[in-house]
Amino acid sequence: MSHTQATVSSPSNFQLIINNALDKYKKRTKNDLLTHPLAVQLQSCNSTSAILAVLQQQVEELDQSRSSDERWSRWLDPTVNILNALSSTVAAGVGLVFSPASVIFAGVGVLLSAAKDARATQDTLIDIFERIEMFFRRLEIYTEVPPTVEMTDIIIQIMVEVLSILGIATKEVKRGRIKKYIKKLIGRTEMEDALKRLDKLTQEEARMAAAEILKATRTADKRVEGVADTVVAIDNRVAGVDDRVVSVDDKVMVVDNKIMEVIADGKQVKVSMQQTANDVNEVKASVQRTANDVDDVKRNQLRENIHKWLSPPDPSTNHNIACGTHHKKTATWFFEGSIFQDWKSAGSLLWIHGKRLLSPFSNLTPLIASRIVAGSGKSVICSTVIQDIEAMCKAGNTSMAYFYFDFRDANKQGLRDLVLSLLNQLSACSVPRWDILSELYLAHDKGENQPSDSILADCLKEMLTLPDQSPTYLIIDALDESSNTSGIPSPRETVLQLLKELVDLSLPNLIYVSPAAPKSIYESSSNL
Repeated sequence: MSHTQATVSSPSNFQLIINNALDKYKKRTKNDLLTHPLAVQLQSCNSTSAILAVLQQQVEELDQSRSSDERWSRWLDPTVNILNALSSTVAAGVGLVFSPASVIFAGVGVLLSAAKDARATQDTLIDIFERIEMFFRRLEIYTEVPPTVEMTDIIIQIMVEVLSILGIATKEVKRGRIKKYIKKLIGRTEMEDALKRLDKLTQEEARMAAAEILKATRTADKRVEGVADTVVAIDNRVAGVDDRVVSVDDKVMVVDNKIMEVIADGKQVKVSMQQTANDVNEVKASVQRTANDVDDVKRNQLRENIHKWLSPPDPSTNHNIACGTHHKKTATWFFEGSIFQDWKSAGSLLWIHGKRLLSPFSNLTPLIASRIVAGSGKSVICSTVIQDIEAMCKAGNTSMAYFYFDFRDANKQGLRDLVLSLLNQLSACSVPRWDILSELYLAHDKGENQPSDSILADCLKEMLTLPDQSPTYLIIDALDESSNTSGIPSPRETVLQLLKELVDLSLPNLIYVSPAAPKSIYESSSNL
C-alpha cells in the first residue's frame, strides 16, 4: 500500500504512482479498470452531470429502501462534483494521461455493480462512501485555489488510497463477506488500515495547508512592508514634486511678468509700427505727388515744346475784339429765336450767311441757315455763340474749338493756320486727343521736322472720330477773309474742302457753326 512520504514526488512520478495503484486494484478485484466497460463509458463523459447519470443508473439498479436512496444522493452528488473538479486541476497541472477521477468513478461503478450481484447490504457501502466523501470535502478548496506541487503530491496519494479502499471493498463484496465481515472491514482490518492511511494523508494536507497559509501570510506581510516603503517613497516623491511645483509656479509667475512686459512692448511696437506705417504712407503720398508734379512738369514741358513746334495762331485776340463790341442784349433776338435753339438740340451745321442763300453746303444735311444782312455783325454773333458754349464747357461734358479768319493777319488766312489752332485747342480738352498730338510730335523727331497740311488734317479727323468723346463744337468765323490768292486749288478752297470732309463724317457728337459771307464763299468754291 502507498504511504505518506516525507519527500515530494516529482510530476513525472505521479503517473507511475497511479499505474501501481491500478495494478494492485487489478490483483485484488481481477478487474482492469482502464478496460472495464464502465471506465470506457465514464471516460467519454464530458460533464459532471453525465458522470452522475452513469453512476445514478448503477445506484437505481440496487434493491434499496427510500431512506437509503436519500443517503446515496447526499453522498454521490457532492463527491462527484468535488472529485471531478479537483482531478481536472491536478491532471492539468502534472500532465497525466487520464483523469484520476475517472478511474475512481469507474471503481465506484464496479463496486456498485458487484454489490448488486452479491445482494450486499447497501447501508454498509454507504457508510464506506460517506467516510470517503468526508476526506474529499476537505480538499474542496483546491477546486478554487491552484495547489502547489507538494499539495498535488498529497492529493494524488489520497486518490490512490481511495482507489485502494474501493478495491478492497469490491473484493470482499465479490466474496459475499461484506455483511458478515463488516466489523472487520471497518475495524482492525485491511480496510481500516487503508482508512487510517487516508486520514493521515488528509492530516498531512492540513499541516501543509497551514504552512502554505503562514507562508502566504509572511509573503503578504513582506509585500505590505514593500508597499509601505513604496508609499513612503511616493510620499517623498510627492513632496519633491510639490517643491518642484512651487518652483514651477515661481517660474511661471516670472514668465507671466515677462509676457506682460512683452505685451506692453508689443503694444508700444504696434504704436510705433502704426506711426511708421503712417509715415510711410505719407512718404508714398509725397512721392506720388512728386511723381505727379514731375509728370505735370514733363507734360507741360512737352506741351510747351509742341506749342513751340506748331506755333498755332491764337484766335482769342479776335474773339476778345469781337466781345469788346458787345452791348446790352447784343444778338438777343438771335439766341431767343428758334434757329439757334434748333441747332443746339439737333447738333447740325449752323451756317450764318448774308443775303445770298446759295452755299457750298447747300447739299449737306442736316443744315440750318440763318440769313443776316452783310455787315450786320456776324462776327459779333459768332463771339456771342462762343461765350454761350464756353458756359456749357465749364459745366462739363462739352468741348469747343474756334477760329477767326482775318485778312489783316497773315497767320490766320490758310488751311494750316486753321488746323494748327484747332489741334492745339482740342488737345487741351482731352487726354486721348493730347496723346494723338504727342504721337505726331514724336513721329516727327520731336519737332525736328514739320508735318504736311494733309497729315495735320488727318490728325484733326482722328481726334474728332475718337470713340466715347463728349459733344464737340467747332466754330469758324469769317471764312470770306481766308486767303483767295491764285492757285489750284486756292487756300480758301482747301479750307472749304476740309470743312466739307468734316461734315461728311456725320459724327453725332460734332457740331459746327460757320458764319461767312455766302456770296464770296459761293463764288470762290463753285467747283466744290
